[in-house]
Amino acid sequence: MLLRLSCCDTGQKSIDRLERQSFLEAHLSPHCGCIFCGVSKENGFNVVWENEHYAVFTDINPSCQHHLQIVPKKHIESVKSLGVSDVGMVQEMIEIAHEVLDSLDIPPHLRRLGFHIPPYISVPHLHMHVQALPYRSFLRRLKYPVVRGRQGQDKGFSWFVEAEQAVRLLEKGVQIRIKPC
Repeated sequence: MLLRLSCCDTGQKSIDRLERQSFLEAHLSPHCGCIFCGVSKENGFNVVWENEHYAVFTDINPSCQHHLQIVPKKHIESVKSLGVSDVGMVQEMIEIAHEVLDSLDIPPHLRRLGFHIPPYISVPHLHMHVQALPYRSFLRRLKYPVVRGRQGQDKGFSWFVEAEQAVRLLEKGVQIRIKPC
């Protein structure tokens, strides 16, 4: 299970379990007990873009120089809970990601957008990783494996799904999972 907390800007330092628990208790949203439901500058997040439906903020423990998270303001458990009706939402998140990365002058070939698949998530609220490559280290890169599918499948065995892979799978009515699909 990932031990990072992707929620606010506290600099580059890693946080230990006690600090993490303390932070979670102090920032949980009262309406659903979810830290990402309460994303705001007032709650300590480094919000770099937002509208009425989505917020974009810096990752607390970035794996690359520019590592952001996009979350819907409406609580959605994870990428595994998405269906055909959510394709438009994921496409909107992709558009927002590219808009933010364009503002940072990140070339398209150095972008990675995607979701971790439960149980490999740190916060049970849908969040898209928006990254400008390269990764800070080989170990950081291992957290975001992109595996292409074979024999008619879009995705191979992996705990990470690229955003475009997710759209293709959802359009087909396929539930996103770790196993090839």
